[in-house]
Amino acid sequence: EQQTAVETVEKKEEEAPALPTTEPPKDEETEAAAAAAPAAEEKKEEEKKEEKVEEPPKDPREDPIGWIGQQIPQAVHIVNHQVLDWAQKFAIEDEAKRAPLPGKNGAVTRNQFLAFLKDGTLLANLAKKCGANVETVHEGEAVKNNKENQTANIQAFADWAKENLGLPEDKVLSAADLLEKGKAGYPQVFETIWATGSQAVEKFGASTGIDVDSVAAAASQAVKSNIVQTILNFFKRARPTPQLEKKAALEAEEAEKKEKAAANAEKLEEVVEEECKKAEPVPAPAVVEAN
Repeated sequence: EQQTAVETVEKKEEEAPALPTTEPPKDEETEAAAAAAPAAEEKKEEEKKEEKVEEPPKDPREDPIGWIGQQIPQAVHIVNHQVLDWAQKFAIEDEAKRAPLPGKNGAVTRNQFLAFLKDGTLLANLAKKCGANVETVHEGEAVKNNKENQTANIQAFADWAKENLGLPEDKVLSAADLLEKGKAGYPQVFETIWATGSQAVEKFGASTGIDVDSVAAAASQAVKSNIVQTILNFFKRARPTPQLEKKAALEAEEAEKKEKAAANAEKLEEVVEEECKKAEPVPAPAVVEAN
């Protein structure tokens, strides 16, 4: 019996376990993640390609807001100045009655642009000049800190613009755009005045309107000037100042002096060593023994 049991154990040890004939079950979440990974990578690559694609330039005649949105700040400021300059010269014939334009060097920021038009006086005069039946243009002290009169001026221009400029109603400025929205109201305000100026000669009897080509050229020149100025600033920063140049020269001179002194000391040491080698040792005097 013992021998039979031993043989049975040996037989079991010799027999190899059977290999599985089916694949082990896969984790569904792992499979889904593995399948989604390539898709996610492809999506990222597509997004990167889309980001790199530059938007084609907008035409200021067809899409003035899209066009102004593509300009650098310096160009926008120049355009703002030219638009206000045209509007005031056309609306107010008496030069003495014209208010000084905001900004400096022919550049007006968006905030300055909106602030200049906020009381509505220029807008009401502009509408009146274009043929609108504006009963009262509130001016001077009558509009200073008087929101009701400011609103009346702006609304007179807005009502005229809706009927005569052919713009969608949501693109025509409102009193809220100037009095409540801050810079968020700039697109409607700019586009309404731009449309007025670009149609002024053809529709409203103006001798001159906004010269779109001239304004676009001025904006383009601002871009070129900005690039040149950036390059000049780079070289100006890269070039050391006279004080730094003088300091560097003194440091170089001091380093050269130290180097020469070290070299001279080394040569002197070599000479001393050579002289020591040449010198013969002097024999010590003989000791005389006493008798």
